[in-house]
Amino acid sequence: MFVTVVAVLCRLSGAATGSCVEEIVTDSNLSPEMSLMQCAIGAQAPLAKWMGEHPIYRTNWRIERYKCVPGHYEVKSHA
Repeated sequence: MFVTVVAVLCRLSGAATGSCVEEIVTDSNLSPEMSLMQCAIGAQAPLAKWMGEHPIYRTNWRIERYKCVPGHYEVKSHA
């Protein structure tokens, strides 16, 4: 099954609505070993690596949550 890992990132200073965005972290094409079960259990390491590789999110952003989505996912809002 194809799986997409999606991070929901929120600005640290923004309490207003709309201060959160979604970003695709990885999917089964980029990480063939990624299954829905593995995503649910072990997505923290890929999330930390992704966060370190994307300088726009290193400061003033936090990962609010992540989700493991079966299939391809269309991001609803970008930074």
